[in-house]
Amino acid sequence: MRLQATEPLAGQWQLLLQQRQPGQLNVILHPRSRGSAREWGLDNFGQLARLLHQAGHRVFVTGTAAEGEELADWLKQNAAFLAADLTGQLSLPQFMAFIAAADGLVAGSTGPLHLAAALGRHALGLYPPIRPMHPGRWAPLGPHAKFMVFDKPNCEDCRQQPAACTCIRAIEAAAVAAQVAAWQPLSVG
Repeated sequence: MRLQATEPLAGQWQLLLQQRQPGQLNVILHPRSRGSAREWGLDNFGQLARLLHQAGHRVFVTGTAAEGEELADWLKQNAAFLAADLTGQLSLPQFMAFIAAADGLVAGSTGPLHLAAALGRHALGLYPPIRPMHPGRWAPLGPHAKFMVFDKPNCEDCRQQPAACTCIRAIEAAAVAAQVAAWQPLSVG
């Protein structure tokens, strides 16, 4: 049995997701973690948004209202690749319903990643190899959950400067895009 959204998705968000063409994926990018996980970096998420857009997929960015303010310049720079900026626009129940209606989500080891996995959506987690935050302990769990981690033993260099973790940032955007491109659209419900 999988997690279910607690309320139906509001009509405006349903319409937004229904605008896709056959073969397109509705992909959520959740670039921030509010300090709960190592971050992949906005440059990488920008490259991923561009690659997914070029492949014909629809990209949605989520986060809190505060994260939306932090991301304002990045969102402007990448607006051409985004179907919508949803930062600060969804209540938690609506956020869950949006995730449940999209095809999948890409994020670091955050709550939204684990919600996507528990809701039965594609969930691709981006992790550093450092213990205790490596995917062996914190990987998303679900039928369509996967993770990527840069293959470097221990990530010891990054212990000294967590904000500049080079291991997680070394995961290539093209490799992440290839993982997403392998997803099959998922039915809702």
